[in-house]
Amino acid sequence: MRTRCALVLLLTAFVASCTSTTNSAVPSPLATPDPSSSAAPVGATLADGSALPNGCTGSAKTAQTVAFVADAVTWAMDPTNGRLSCLFEAVAPGPFAWGPQGDRVLLAGMQVQGSSPEAPAWPPTGVTPAVFDWGHPLGLAIVYASGSGRPRKLFMDDGRVERLSRLPAGTYQAIAYHPSGLALGFIVDEGDRQGIWLSTNEGLDPQRLVFSRPDTVFSSLAFSPDGREIWWIAQHAGTISEIHSMDLADRTGFETVLTRGLAPTARGLLLAPAGSLMAATQGQGCADLRAMIVDADGARPAMPDATEPTEALGWLDASTLLVAAGGCDEGLQLLSVDASAGGGATVLVTGVDVGAPRTVLEDAPTQVPAPKPAEEEPPPGGVG
Repeated sequence: MRTRCALVLLLTAFVASCTSTTNSAVPSPLATPDPSSSAAPVGATLADGSALPNGCTGSAKTAQTVAFVADAVTWAMDPTNGRLSCLFEAVAPGPFAWGPQGDRVLLAGMQVQGSSPEAPAWPPTGVTPAVFDWGHPLGLAIVYASGSGRPRKLFMDDGRVERLSRLPAGTYQAIAYHPSGLALGFIVDEGDRQGIWLSTNEGLDPQRLVFSRPDTVFSSLAFSPDGREIWWIAQHAGTISEIHSMDLADRTGFETVLTRGLAPTARGLLLAPAGSLMAATQGQGCADLRAMIVDADGARPAMPDATEPTEALGWLDASTLLVAAGGCDEGLQLLSVDASAGGGATVLVTGVDVGAPRTVLEDAPTQVPAPKPAEEEPPPGGVG
């Protein structure tokens, strides 16, 4: 969830050329671009300095894994060749979080907009969740929470909302869907301490896996792509942040993965879809945000030479991180960053309001590992 300062949307005549209904599941195509136009770019610009097309047709392609909003219009881009598709109007993008199949997005007020005829579309409800996550592996539901209330589950098929009343009381700080879709992970502030909990996808059988020390808070959590582990960031006040992991087939302890390089403000843990790379963002306010890449050698800035604040938005593939630079009441620049040692950053587009990965989840696991049941004790007197 983004923590940047609110951005001012630039409503121009360009917006009028898009569909006039934000709830439509099938966006209306725009007029064909006029190649003879020589006007200076206004608003967002592409890497070569040219303006976004003043019209476009077609639907988003699978390779267009970068999505962004500029001038109140949503675009999808192929980061390798810059090809664009115009999707729909988005006057209030809100969290701008795409589902695991890249065909639906969560906007402000719990509005759901589809980018294909098969994807669902729901009007805004007015709810502003503090934390949420899309159901996996298809995005058939959204689990969300606000304030101290227990989480709720919004179903995409009919729009019904179900309260997950069996979950523990407290303030929910983070929600993560297991990639199989069969379990949920939570960070819950229970008042005197925080806990990391695991339940079924219906909020049943909640189990606390770990709890925090008095001077520690948990800032984010994520499941490994293969579903075998749960990971989290522990912020130790005034010192460092550590990344921990727990084997879900054991659950008797956890490993400390990183003890150096991350400030005590680190959050937004992002695991690459394959391999061991991770990313996070640290900093207290918009002006000092810094995207960090985590590998076997520790944590390092994703863009060490950047003079603007940077934020890690998500992984485009196993080694390419989508980063936003700038913000703080100004337009954002989106860049793809090669996370390998010595890799560089490539500018994709400048002057956008918000950006996010629009990737497709593949090869999702089909089960949640669980510890083996304890062996029964032999009857008194031994086994006969």
